[in-house]
Amino acid sequence: MKLTGFGKLFIALVALGVIGYIGFARFGLGDKLREFAGASSKKATDDGSGKGTGTDDNTKDDFAKLRDGLEDAPRDGKLPVNAGTATVGAGTLNRPLRVAINTWAGHAPGIVANGGMKVGGAASLYKKKYGLDVEFKLFEDPSQKLAAFISGDVDIMWDTVDSFAREASVLAEKGIKAKAILQEDWSRGGDGIVSLKTIKSVEDLKGKKIATTQYTPSHWLLLFLLAQSGLSPQDRAEIEKNLTIVPEAPQAAALFKAKKVDAAVTWEPDLSGAVSAREDEAHVLVSTVAATNVIADTLVARQQLIDESPKAVADFVAGWFDAIGVMKEDPEGTNRIVATELKLAPEDVSGMLSGLKLTAFADNAIFFGLSGPRSSFDALFNGAFVIWRKKGVITKVVDAPDWRDGRFVAALASQYKEQKVEETFAFKDKPKITDRAIVKKSLSIHFTTGSDEIMPGSYFTLDSLGDTMLAFGNTYLQVEGNTDSRGNEPTNKTLSQKRAEAVKAYLVKNFNLDIKRFVTVGKGSGNPVASNENEDGRALNRRTDIKVVLNAE
Repeated sequence: MKLTGFGKLFIALVALGVIGYIGFARFGLGDKLREFAGASSKKATDDGSGKGTGTDDNTKDDFAKLRDGLEDAPRDGKLPVNAGTATVGAGTLNRPLRVAINTWAGHAPGIVANGGMKVGGAASLYKKKYGLDVEFKLFEDPSQKLAAFISGDVDIMWDTVDSFAREASVLAEKGIKAKAILQEDWSRGGDGIVSLKTIKSVEDLKGKKIATTQYTPSHWLLLFLLAQSGLSPQDRAEIEKNLTIVPEAPQAAALFKAKKVDAAVTWEPDLSGAVSAREDEAHVLVSTVAATNVIADTLVARQQLIDESPKAVADFVAGWFDAIGVMKEDPEGTNRIVATELKLAPEDVSGMLSGLKLTAFADNAIFFGLSGPRSSFDALFNGAFVIWRKKGVITKVVDAPDWRDGRFVAALASQYKEQKVEETFAFKDKPKITDRAIVKKSLSIHFTTGSDEIMPGSYFTLDSLGDTMLAFGNTYLQVEGNTDSRGNEPTNKTLSQKRAEAVKAYLVKNFNLDIKRFVTVGKGSGNPVASNENEDGRALNRRTDIKVVLNAE
């Protein structure tokens, strides 16, 4: 049979269709195209079961963008800040500035600066010093807060940077522009995981029932910790698949109190409350006491406000920093003001403040990249964007520099040129070998045969480990070198010690980490995890064990 021209064309089109289908189905070209367009390659679903959705596995590589912005905290408590200057414009506001907050002590400087929540308080520093009327409005539900921001009912809203990465996509979809103008605080114990005491590390969460909210700071913290752990991709995916999802963080704590889950991700005061409710069998597994640079609260302003009333924004930021100084001078008095306005007891406010670090000018300068080469905001925002896109909840691509405006902080540089970043934690007593490790995992770090020279192929693994240390700013890293059984034991032990020291030297040099944060141990061949009778087993035994240990306070 002889084919006509049309027949040949038809067969060619069918062949191309088959090849195209194979490319999309077998090699994931469809996912690649969707990712190129900024969409997730796998859409999250909700089957109404209360179980976790969007079970794409997250790895530490998804958090690699954090490497571009986070810096280790200064261990001497001081860091010079040279932020330069900025011009912001003179436009004012002829009505009260409306600010959305929730019941969280991180907003305390604003309440103190305003002498309360309402407009025109007699003690308002904003009014007396800057002629600015400010009104704070409570929104406990993030969705209601975002709706008020979108409608223009509020000019500025609170957010965590990880949540803002998701909400910015919503705003972009609606054609609404906004920018972060101020970092309020770093969470330093205010967020964490409460668990049974039998769960001693993140790796022990495997097979356990865990309650959390979804697409929130709690969810972000859990995903981050799982990604940094030594759990396999399959184990992490299984944990995510079986999460018990609740609408609000206090409900996660309530499930733990009721003994319906083994662990819960929540925040203060529910974190401490959950431990107290099951005192003999519960503890805080890990919190932002250790993961110091993972959750940051920020204030976001509508672009219309920034464009039309920049002086009002500048005065708002300036008054906020003023109030941080007032709070240091009179903590008891200012705690009472905040407690009255948020309908809390003063000791509750004090407890909340102990779980965070209010960020003054110097911290904000680093946050917005005004001091140093990188912006912490960018690192967190873009890192969260990658995660939420992978979960299928990002509708439009957003990039961190388009969603921040550091000019209002930079404009105050001359007033704070002597201010330093201060941290309360220091590294004095080395951890014991027996101390509980928050995270523990084995890494394959390759060395030149018989030496402690790290081979280039291991740099990526070490960089990921450096990322972990930057995020876990209040921890020690215990590096344990191991060898196989070939050669004599004294030589093996010396070599394994030198290799552990080489890992430490790489991280100190490339990530500017404090050398006091490291403990190195050379174990030689004395701690095998497989048989030394074959090459496969010996390869497993030639490893570096990593333990992240909380710095005792």
